[in-house]
Amino acid sequence: MSNLVTLTIVSEVFLLLSFIIIILSTKNPKRNVLWVILFIIGAAPLLYLAIDHVKNDYMDANIGLGLAFMYTWLYSVVAFIIGIILLVKKKRNNNISKEL
Repeated sequence: MSNLVTLTIVSEVFLLLSFIIIILSTKNPKRNVLWVILFIIGAAPLLYLAIDHVKNDYMDANIGLGLAFMYTWLYSVVAFIIGIILLVKKKRNNNISKEL
């Protein structure tokens, strides 16, 4: 496997794990549909441009692919932070309800 494929898989897995944390933190099925749609919005550009780069051998630097990686990484970090915040809120609410 090339470095591009490995980096793409690792980036998409980190994005997926971030959204899994978010989905496990929220038990609302309607909201989970929204999270899945947002995951697809975050994952699609990188997948499309990585497949395009593998199929078409470009002679110059593929700036679009680099921008897609940056977009996915930033999107992943934001999703991960949101997931951690939701997880902490869920734990805090569970602890408060146990005390009452």
